[in-house]
Amino acid sequence: MPPFLAALATWLFASEPAPVSWKSPGRLASRWLFLRALGLIFFSAFDSLVQQVQGLIGTDGLLPAGGYLEAIKQYAGTSRFWRVPTLFWFRSDSRTLLVLAWIGMIASLMLVLNFWPRGAIAVCLIVFLSFVAVLQTFSSYQSDGMLLSAGFISLFFAPRGLRPRWGERHPPSRASIFLLLLVWFTIYF
Repeated sequence: MPPFLAALATWLFASEPAPVSWKSPGRLASRWLFLRALGLIFFSAFDSLVQQVQGLIGTDGLLPAGGYLEAIKQYAGTSRFWRVPTLFWFRSDSRTLLVLAWIGMIASLMLVLNFWPRGAIAVCLIVFLSFVAVLQTFSSYQSDGMLLSAGFISLFFAPRGLRPRWGERHPPSRASIFLLLLVWFTIYF
């Protein structure tokens, strides 16, 4: 790799050095608060799914996930996993839908409680994407895509560790901050 590109990649994906402002309590507090708010938003989404998922895409729901996935399987063959990324390829009955929604709620509470933030975000993302992929008409909202994109970028924004507190040892990279600002910009403008 040319030295210029290596230096650019290092600058973009590295955290700011200690003397710069991300070590300040205000910046760390804003990241901490943002991640708690993201956990509450995920919790709200999964709570809504727990209440409605059986009637919408359950076995006896309006648009059963099992029938939808079977149609995709016939159409797409082995590329179905790429076209419709969901854990429901393994099983899509009403009980599995509820169990995964509860797993998402637990993971979102873990994020709110600042317990293993990166892992909690990853679980929330995988479970929420699984639902968005099979909700068909019921997930055609712009907010679902925004939550997925903000959650994905937050994987790199969140501090490492099981109990990172403020995360002062692992400040966020410049790229994650820029991408979250870009998502924020697209939401409002």
